[in-house]
Amino acid sequence: MAESGEGWSATEAFASGSHAWSLDDIVFLPGSGTEKVPNLSCRITKNMKLGRPVLSGPSQISEEGMAMALALEGGLGIIHRHMPVATQATKVRRVKQYHSGFILNPTCVAPKTTLQKARSIQAELGCSSLPVTENGRMGGRLVGLVTKRDLEGQQGNLLVASVMNRDVVFVQEPVTLKNACVHMQQAKVSKLPVLNKDMELVALLCRGDMKIAEQHPMASRDANRQLMVAAAVSAHESDGWERVKAMVEAGADVLSLDVDEGVDQYVVAFLKQMKDMFAGIDVIVGPVNCLRQATLLCEHGADAVRVGNAKGAEATTIFEISRSLRSTFGVPVIADVGVRDSGQILKALLLGANAVCLDTMLERCEEACGLHIFREGVRVRMEPHQGDRVVASGVPMTVVDRGSALTFLPFLFNQLRRSLQDLDIDSLGEISKALEQGKLRLEAQQPSFPDSWQAPKMYPIIAGGLHSIR
Repeated sequence: MAESGEGWSATEAFASGSHAWSLDDIVFLPGSGTEKVPNLSCRITKNMKLGRPVLSGPSQISEEGMAMALALEGGLGIIHRHMPVATQATKVRRVKQYHSGFILNPTCVAPKTTLQKARSIQAELGCSSLPVTENGRMGGRLVGLVTKRDLEGQQGNLLVASVMNRDVVFVQEPVTLKNACVHMQQAKVSKLPVLNKDMELVALLCRGDMKIAEQHPMASRDANRQLMVAAAVSAHESDGWERVKAMVEAGADVLSLDVDEGVDQYVVAFLKQMKDMFAGIDVIVGPVNCLRQATLLCEHGADAVRVGNAKGAEATTIFEISRSLRSTFGVPVIADVGVRDSGQILKALLLGANAVCLDTMLERCEEACGLHIFREGVRVRMEPHQGDRVVASGVPMTVVDRGSALTFLPFLFNQLRRSLQDLDIDSLGEISKALEQGKLRLEAQQPSFPDSWQAPKMYPIIAGGLHSIR
């Protein structure tokens, strides 16, 4: 670490209270360095850990594609709420059904289901095969399996019973995931139903899921090895409570309660009711911009607090709120301050944030919401920045497409690891101790330091740090 006489400790830097610092105002001094690979795992709520300290913001950026990409890379996607309740619930289910070990609630069809209905189910869920049970429901007696190939070229009014595969390879419970995978490989099948002694369907295993598990060992999974996903809700909408119930039923692991309108008694009562009725669901609340609001939310059951809406004072706000909540409630803080590059992510984490919401950095990925077009030979994405489902708000603009988040996120995480190595930090869990002991030293950055660059006309919205990786 830097010598104690060099730079300031965080406590010294933020002690006066007469000046509020932004993330661009400070720079952390390097330490002695380490060759160890830093551990990027973090705690994002009281009860939940992630392999990587990133979430998508609850704004109109993340739907099922982005949520899947983030979960596969160890983060967490928040499905935004600017859509009908049923649509949001469907997107949550798609994420939960995309990748898992044993699928405990596969969608089934009955032998008398029409092929047209089976096709629509496959298209809606994005799956290629459907188990066929006597009653068309999970837990029914298995009679066959119908795949996309079985449906090709067939008339829609035919019944599933006329085309389904009746000779199905299966295993009986109890069986471990490892043994089931071995059996699937030996049988050379892509789908393996798990049945009980009465030949009733209890689970389904897919070969594609096994391949994904090998490619993404750090993926964020729940106890059933399904991808984790969060869903945004609001206390100030007429369908707020209906949305909460629908998201829980759809399988959301976390609920993100948006309080853009401010923290009032109605929000507090809504949060308390959520925690009373769904005690097993963690709730992230925010954004807040002062310690008073954050404390009020934690006192009424918030499992994590999003810190934002602090333009020009992001560093001070993150440090003060995270230090207080960590010591008083043990509640994690998620920085939602519009970080623009890997340097700002690192600063937010070093100042006490457990994780960071990415908006600007993810909106250029192909999985983000919006229409992709070509402008002057460059692939760009239309970004509506819609803040309301009824009244148009925000400034429509375009952002240059950077490709898949599955390619960008590993690059971003490697940058964070390298920066932590320079600071002699072995894991994100060490940061709070290093802050308290004054081992992390920082300096004020000169106002004359080049903070932005003049973008060409075709990139009107790109403006950021000199060393930005956007």
